[in-house]
Amino acid sequence: MARVTIYRDNAQREARELSTEGRKDIAEKIKSEFDATAPRRTGEFVGGSALVVEGDRVFVEDNDPEAFWKEYGTSRMRGIAAMTNAARKHGKYSGFKPRGSRA
Repeated sequence: MARVTIYRDNAQREARELSTEGRKDIAEKIKSEFDATAPRRTGEFVGGSALVVEGDRVFVEDNDPEAFWKEYGTSRMRGIAAMTNAARKHGKYSGFKPRGSRA
């Protein structure tokens, strides 16, 4: 009989390291979908997204200083949720919900 000990921190670190390339591919898809669906009326959303990789952390960000309000809305404006909707297609999402949304 053999005894195996799994160290949670080590297992999680190894999982993040091994999955980095796959998460980069998913982030590229999210960025592409965001770029394709972002509103173009004023041009404010166009070209604002970036894929960021910091070690084993991978994420897509919108560099516009007003991105949060455009994404999730204000008391006077409904949110657009272009980035949120693109990300939701590729995994579990439990963050902010856009104002006025039923999602």
